[in-house]
Amino acid sequence: MARIRVNAGGRKEVSGSTVVEMSYIIPLFLGLFVLIVHAVFYYHDKAVLNGAASETAILGTQAARREDTDYDLETFFNDRTRGKLIYMTDVSVTVEEGRDEVEVSAFAEKNIMKLEICQRAEIVRPEDTLRRTGVILQ
Repeated sequence: MARIRVNAGGRKEVSGSTVVEMSYIIPLFLGLFVLIVHAVFYYHDKAVLNGAASETAILGTQAARREDTDYDLETFFNDRTRGKLIYMTDVSVTVEEGRDEVEVSAFAEKNIMKLEICQRAEIVRPEDTLRRTGVILQ
């Protein structure tokens, strides 16, 4: 426990052991604070990448259902993340469009922290099901 004394001049004095103890404790608190800030940045960037990948996959499924549309999905993803990432600013993205689904994979890294996001969206064709059941005539 710190012992504070007041000397004859009215000045406060702290014992030497208190200063030594604080010299060990303060760097631990500062290190913990830095780790917390890095963790918050990491999870912020993870949420941004996850949302952008999800929106890109959904846009890809909508474009697959309409013949008159043609989107560059990688550019769309990059537009969604531009200026929003705090920590991991170097991101690579790949978009694979299959017959039944669109898959968006994003990879980002900074030093030892890495993120790999994969979002899939199924291409739903309700009109084909309705035609097979006879509700819609061809």
